[in-house]
Amino acid sequence: MVQSREFVDSVGLAWTVREIASPTLTGAMARMLEHDRRRGGWLVFESEEGEKRRLAPYPPDWRTMSTYEIERWTMRARLVPPAPARRAQD
Repeated sequence: MVQSREFVDSVGLAWTVREIASPTLTGAMARMLEHDRRRGGWLVFESEEGEKRRLAPYPPDWRTMSTYEIERWTMRARLVPPAPARRAQD
């Protein structure tokens, strides 16, 4: 089950946060992420304008944080480029 949460940041932009928790990895993906910070899961932040960010590792209490706190984590998250550029970075 995917955990998610929605919030509006301090400038009025709506965001959805989804948790990708400890994915089961096999084959090439397991080798690629063997020592990666995302191995334990990550949060994906997506704005209503289509901006995506990824945070790993992430705070375990993110579901109960105040809007202010979750916005601060959003700003710490790394920008996720569109798919072709993202594949080149990963």
